[in-house]
Amino acid sequence: MENTLVRLTISQSELFANWPDAAILRLVQAADAITVEENTVIHQTGDAPTYLYLLATGSMHLVRKMPSGRNFTAGIHLAGEFHGIGPVITRSPHIYTAECREKTVLVRIPGDLLRDMLSHDGTFAYSLMSAMVNRHRGALNRYEGAAVLSTRARVATLLNSIYTRSARCGRVSSINLSQEEIATMLGTRRQVVNRVLREMESEGAVQVLYGRIVISDIGKLEQMAEQLE
Repeated sequence: MENTLVRLTISQSELFANWPDAAILRLVQAADAITVEENTVIHQTGDAPTYLYLLATGSMHLVRKMPSGRNFTAGIHLAGEFHGIGPVITRSPHIYTAECREKTVLVRIPGDLLRDMLSHDGTFAYSLMSAMVNRHRGALNRYEGAAVLSTRARVATLLNSIYTRSARCGRVSSINLSQEEIATMLGTRRQVVNRVLREMESEGAVQVLYGRIVISDIGKLEQMAEQLE
């Protein structure tokens, strides 16, 4: 059962879209799957990279403590996504602490193996770079939105993005993000996010619960994401 999960997770990952069957098999044979409970820290900021992680189920939050003592939330990875490719390839320490806020299944690929395969066949890097560019483009879109979109539209865009990614994996409509995390991801204050979310709740788009947001009407949420003012 574990081998099947590992094989499917690796073969369906965008990281390995152009990899031949023999290369995929080599990854599968070296990888394993682990199940971690909620609030499990996978690694800390500054830790040396050991594995490339693929999320089979669950989610992973990326956080870092700032000099002020406040935690900065950089983003969230969901099922079907990957974590650690940059540090693994460059052998650089992890920038963020990775924490699974819910029960999560991770497929781990040894970093040493991945680097060895890339060093012997540079064409393997094509799909890796493509996946990294796609992620970078998404981050740029979020930050560029800060200059032209209202806070309401930015919150709606973030929630809609996470909902869409979750829906592709058959997840429920609950988004496990606190208002503080949303605020740090968007570069604003928690009080502002709270006000916006309460307005969105009164209009029937979301339901605000402790530590999470439930999407009540994705159509309304999409409309809010398009509003400039």
